[in-house]
Amino acid sequence: MMILDSHVRRRRNMLICTASLMAAAACTMKTHGTDSAEKAAEQSMTPEQRAIFEDYRMEVEVGRNMAGRLLGYYGVVEDPKLVGYVNQIGSYVASYGDYPERRYMFAVLKHESVNAFACPGGYILVTMGALRNANSEAELAAVLGHEVAHVGKRHMYDALKKMKQKDIDEASAKKRAAIDKDPYLKMRQRPETDSASAAGSRLATYLTGKAGVGLSIMAAAAAGMQMITEKGLDKDLEYEADQEGVKYAIRAGYEPRAMMAFLKRLEDHSAKKVKNLEKTHPPMKERRDQLAKVLLSLKAEDIIGADGQERFKKVKAIFPVPEAG
Repeated sequence: MMILDSHVRRRRNMLICTASLMAAAACTMKTHGTDSAEKAAEQSMTPEQRAIFEDYRMEVEVGRNMAGRLLGYYGVVEDPKLVGYVNQIGSYVASYGDYPERRYMFAVLKHESVNAFACPGGYILVTMGALRNANSEAELAAVLGHEVAHVGKRHMYDALKKMKQKDIDEASAKKRAAIDKDPYLKMRQRPETDSASAAGSRLATYLTGKAGVGLSIMAAAAAGMQMITEKGLDKDLEYEADQEGVKYAIRAGYEPRAMMAFLKRLEDHSAKKVKNLEKTHPPMKERRDQLAKVLLSLKAEDIIGADGQERFKKVKAIFPVPEAG
């Protein structure tokens, strides 16, 4: 069964890679105004490739919408050196993950809570609070590895696909109600102009088995927002992301116990800074207990990794001044 699972996973990864490359090619063609060439490229796909391509495209569309909302709500840090550094470390760790063919975009949210968000399709957002809480590049690498694992394993997207239309509508409504109660978030709310895109209809068909339902990507993204900021994923998925993220960071040459140190520091934080993180993740102590088993199985005590403290200390020098409050 393990060999079969491995084969299926490799096959799936290969198809996602193919879809990713085709999507990139299609986007490039569209940029140059050759819609007919894009159509020709899509028509050359086999039915299996087309199904994967459409699914991948929908995943990216939902994730892009979620990321846009998060960037709008929290604001984004625009320092090119800091953002470039986070992208460099995130992409480096991802290249040692199980899905190196995927593309990721890392951004820094202008917020002092400790959190990070993995949106479908490869959009990964980390707060300034999380960066300030890290003490080394190895800790940052482990945190980003956790988010890369969420995206690569499609935790959020698969959870959305399993939701019924009624549940998506309810989650979307809850998220809108929460925004309406918060003047700060309401001020930053993006105008919802998309009603039922073609991709949304395809996603609705996939989700419900019924054509023409017209589910909006916006609704799926809002439901994803409710899940990512309020409800959280299944705790087993969080443990899996911890486990895989640490593996990716170790393969990239970082200190194996960095994530343990990061989580331990969070336990000592004020409730305000980790309030949202604790609402959407298992308790820090339980995550450390699970990680301890993983490190034991990996014989982490025999692994010497880099902590990157010196380089991280230089990056910390360019951190923006924390906003009051």
